[in-house]
Amino acid sequence: MDTYFKALVGILQKVTDTIKTLYIKRVLDMKEVDIDIAIRHFAEFMNESWASVMPLLEDRSYTTNESSIADWLQLNWEILVERKVLKLNQYLEVYGEGADFNGASSRITDVSILPNYAVKVRFGKEVYDFLNDESVFITDSDFIEFVSFKDGFYQREPNFEFVLLEDNSGLERVVPIEEVKFDLEEIG
Repeated sequence: MDTYFKALVGILQKVTDTIKTLYIKRVLDMKEVDIDIAIRHFAEFMNESWASVMPLLEDRSYTTNESSIADWLQLNWEILVERKVLKLNQYLEVYGEGADFNGASSRITDVSILPNYAVKVRFGKEVYDFLNDESVFITDSDFIEFVSFKDGFYQREPNFEFVLLEDNSGLERVVPIEEVKFDLEEIG
C-alpha cells in the first residue's frame, strides 16, 4: 500500500509540474488586453462594489475615510488593470491620489517601483467639459480617475460615469466616459 501512495504522489507531482509549466507558458504567451476595455471594466467594478466595500473602509481609527478609499482604489488599480494590461516589470502611474499606505510610495505593491506607462485620454472630437462648463477639443490628456458629477462639482462616489483628467495646460476637466478612449503612453 505504501508503494501505491508513493507512486500516486509521484504521478500527481508530475501532473502538477506539467500544469504549472503550461500555465506559465500560457501567461507568457498572452496578448496584452486593450487598456480601454480594462479601464472601462474598472469603472464598472467600482460602481458595482462601492456600496459593499465602503462600510469596511470607513471610520478607521488610524486613517481618514478618504485615505482608506484611495488605498483600496490603488490596490485594485494595480491588481485589476495594471497586471491585466502590462507585462511583468511594467507599471502604470497611480490611480487618482494613489495610496497613502506605504509612506513615500503611492503604490500598494512594488512600492519602490516608478511607473513606465501613463494612461492617456484621447478625444479626436469636441466634447463637453462639465466642470468648466464649456465644449473643448483636446487631442489627449492625462487620466486621473473616475468621478460622478453633481451640482457643478465632481465627487468620488458612484455612479462613475465621468472621467477626471488634466489637459496639457494643467487644467482639470470632467468629461463623460463614453466620449473618450483610453490609451497607454510609455514614459520615457
